[in-house]
Amino acid sequence: MIEQPTTWSYKTTKVLLISFLFFLIVPIIGISTQTDEFENLTNPEKTHPAHMLSLENNESSAITLYSQNIYTVFVKSNENINNNGILLIDQESQNDLKSNSTSIVTSLFNENGDTYDAVSTWIFVENREVELQNSAGGKIWLVNESEMISSIQENDILIGSLLGCLTSICLIPVIIVWFVINRPNPKSLNIKIITNDSSLEEPTHLELLKGQDRIPNTDELYRAIHGNENMKETLKMEIEEEREKNSIPAPFTDRPDDNGYQSAIKSTKQKAIVSEERKLDLPKTKDYPEEQSSDKWKEWDG
Repeated sequence: MIEQPTTWSYKTTKVLLISFLFFLIVPIIGISTQTDEFENLTNPEKTHPAHMLSLENNESSAITLYSQNIYTVFVKSNENINNNGILLIDQESQNDLKSNSTSIVTSLFNENGDTYDAVSTWIFVENREVELQNSAGGKIWLVNESEMISSIQENDILIGSLLGCLTSICLIPVIIVWFVINRPNPKSLNIKIITNDSSLEEPTHLELLKGQDRIPNTDELYRAIHGNENMKETLKMEIEEEREKNSIPAPFTDRPDDNGYQSAIKSTKQKAIVSEERKLDLPKTKDYPEEQSSDKWKEWDG
């Protein structure tokens, strides 16, 4: 019996696929339940604790910025904004506080597909009273990114859903690698001899090679695996004939072959004929008359 060697495990495959679907479907359901809150968080025009203020062009507002918080000004992507027109003035020193950090969230968006880009970011080691002035030529929004992150971390459902999506994405290469490593090798074959004690419901040309008390040769294997129907039928007939021969033990006369028995008889007969011929070929010997009995003298001795 021929089979391609493989370490493929359908049980492990099912576990991987079920895990992939679980970590994909459940997070989608979790995220869908948090859609409204997520949209409020990512849209600076909506009310949220992280959205501190919005200013139209040529407007200004005083505000307190607390230490260890990241503050970022966002503007609409499709508007021509002059970034130099956005000023953050320290009310105590009246100095212009230049952007001194990099934003964590580079872009925000709303449900209509509009995007908002981060243009200036500040972080301070102490609380500051400042005034935000807008002369950039368009509307701006000041967002506390630290508050956004805290809001996300406090939402267990959203965090779990995002982690589930990340896990499902990580499972994709695992499944691909598992398939590539354990797939059957088309250039390699394992030969398995099936004994006569084994029973198969639907015998095939390969299974006919079982019980031959020998290893099938390469010609038989090739015809059984790669041969056409004619080659396979010929192989089947040869195997059945060989089985029929082996099924009838000698010296029964209906055995299809002599299996050595008839040959032995023929050999014995041939030896007997040779022996007779040798006897006939012996040189002729002279026959001497039998010696007369010692009582013959009585016939003439009166």
